[in-house]
Amino acid sequence: MAAEDFYKVLGVEKSANADDIKKAYRKLAGQNHPDRGGDAEKFKKINEAYQVLSDTEKRAQYDQYGQTFDQAQRQGGFNGAASGNPFEGFGGGFGGFNGANGGVEFDMGDIFSDLFGGQEQRNVRRSRGVDLEMPLTITFEEAAFGVEKKIDLDKKDTCQRCGGNGAEPGTKVVTCPKCHGQGAIRTTRHTIFGAMQSQTVCDRCEGLGKIPESPCTECKGSGVKRSRKTVNFKIPAGIDNGQRIRVTGEGEAGYRGSTHGDLFLNIRVTPNKDFKRDGADLYRDQKISFVQAALGDEINIPTLDGEVKIKIPAGTQSEKVFRVGGKGIPKLNHSGRGDLFVTVKVYVPEKLSKNQREYLKGFKDLQ
Repeated sequence: MAAEDFYKVLGVEKSANADDIKKAYRKLAGQNHPDRGGDAEKFKKINEAYQVLSDTEKRAQYDQYGQTFDQAQRQGGFNGAASGNPFEGFGGGFGGFNGANGGVEFDMGDIFSDLFGGQEQRNVRRSRGVDLEMPLTITFEEAAFGVEKKIDLDKKDTCQRCGGNGAEPGTKVVTCPKCHGQGAIRTTRHTIFGAMQSQTVCDRCEGLGKIPESPCTECKGSGVKRSRKTVNFKIPAGIDNGQRIRVTGEGEAGYRGSTHGDLFLNIRVTPNKDFKRDGADLYRDQKISFVQAALGDEINIPTLDGEVKIKIPAGTQSEKVFRVGGKGIPKLNHSGRGDLFVTVKVYVPEKLSKNQREYLKGFKDLQ
């Protein structure tokens, strides 16, 4: 069988530089990693290709002798100076490049460290519980000044019987006999370059390296059980519609005592008929009469804190805006408050009494 074309495996051209090769590898490895539901066989081929093409010397040798792989395999592979093969010393260490004659070990853990978070990554899918997200509707005033709330959640929480370790009370948590506490099962694949090792999450302990000696009868060894819980939290003053609150540790419990996820609340604020909000500032319209506008007046204006008086100067025109400092919304995570802006609307009465009509006629005659 002809050897794999490593360039095609990574989906790059033969002229690709080191950065292109690394970028292609990261993308494909992330898509095909077995821990993420990827194709294990394809994942092995991707690693094999990367190990060769990411090394300048090995890549040069591959470019020169790549077409002779099929013949070399039939003759027993590339195994040293006796065959005259340029891949001498590429024996079977971890990763396939740990030759007995001074070859450099190529540790696959180094490759994955920045992509999957190092060897501890094998436990990532079990190291934290699931985050929860839900909408929460609050009033305009609650958003402005903050409020303490509580909600009831039906979620996976720590099993009370075993305390989350999955073991029946009185029994121990022991080292997994299948992976011997490693949390992963290593397999070896023999290739033209030597023995290639890969690892997958242990299906017995699910990557934890330990199992309960006797599984908890309440949670069946998972350490979690669905239950209803009341969660208390605080809405900060100044929060706005569409913002989100994070309640740390109130998501679902992680597997066998690992960290809880978080609860995220998507805030919905009910509108207010008297005010419109823009950030920390409030806006409202206020009707005044023709007489008030012409002669001036002092009027009461509603705010979130109760009524305040503002002075309307004589000759005020409709649409004039008055600013009331510090009567807006408290600033989220900052000191101080926004302002209230009042736009006066001069209204004309639709019906007039006889006396009002006479007064206005007199005013007209004076113009």
